[in-house]
Amino acid sequence: MLLYAFISCTDNVKIPATIPRIESTNKVVKNIRGISLPQGFSYVNDHDSSYTDWLLNLNFKKDNKVYLYDGNLKSNQDIHYEVLDIAIGKKDLVQCADAAMKLRSDHLFEKHRYDQIKFTGTSGDEISFDSWLRGTRWKEKKGRLVSYNVSKPVSNIQNEYNAFMEIVFSYCGSYSLSKQLRAVNDENSVKAGDVFIKGGFPGHAVTVMAVAKNDLGQTIFLLSQGYMPAQDIHILKNFSKPKLSPWYEMSEIYPLYTPQWQFEKGSLKRW
Repeated sequence: MLLYAFISCTDNVKIPATIPRIESTNKVVKNIRGISLPQGFSYVNDHDSSYTDWLLNLNFKKDNKVYLYDGNLKSNQDIHYEVLDIAIGKKDLVQCADAAMKLRSDHLFEKHRYDQIKFTGTSGDEISFDSWLRGTRWKEKKGRLVSYNVSKPVSNIQNEYNAFMEIVFSYCGSYSLSKQLRAVNDENSVKAGDVFIKGGFPGHAVTVMAVAKNDLGQTIFLLSQGYMPAQDIHILKNFSKPKLSPWYEMSEIYPLYTPQWQFEKGSLKRW
């Protein structure tokens, strides 16, 4: 099952046959906080304010193009609204669920909350950065991760983090992440940082990047995704409601149609 962590997402969406084309605008948007809101709406920051602020202030790439891990352009450049300025490395690792894990762990790493950077492997074994820093390493043996210790001083914390996350991306995926996250029973309580996820082989995951509400109690949100092969993490357009795009509306949300996946009720989960 460990091998399936590498094949966690493929197209599985049944959106209407006619998909409206959304033309790009000339407006320059530097970060998520700069994305225009519908009249009467304002950003919500009432959950993990540290993570919410971090997500809202993530910068976008200037050229607004999605590149694959090998430097080539993604063939389909029509589904994203903006592209996050986050390095994904030069290996085919940061795919769909990996993007959700990277966003969360990068935030924790920047805040020096190392003890909270932990994930459940596809085999069910826990992989934690705190253990990594104390010399624990993992290798696959008969379908499970076996830990062993090394005597190696930590000389560069960034390099250690990068090496640890390669293990996470290799041995964790949508299947394991869906089991690790907590179900959100009330979808109307959606928060920035939540994840819509379908665990499986294949599966998929998208991250709620921002939430906004108005005085009438209506809720809208932004979504980001990674995909296969590994590629830049990007903000998704909303093909179902192009006039609202890139925002998604919470009312009558399910099934949730994103450009490359369809999520059913019960998909929303939280760290």
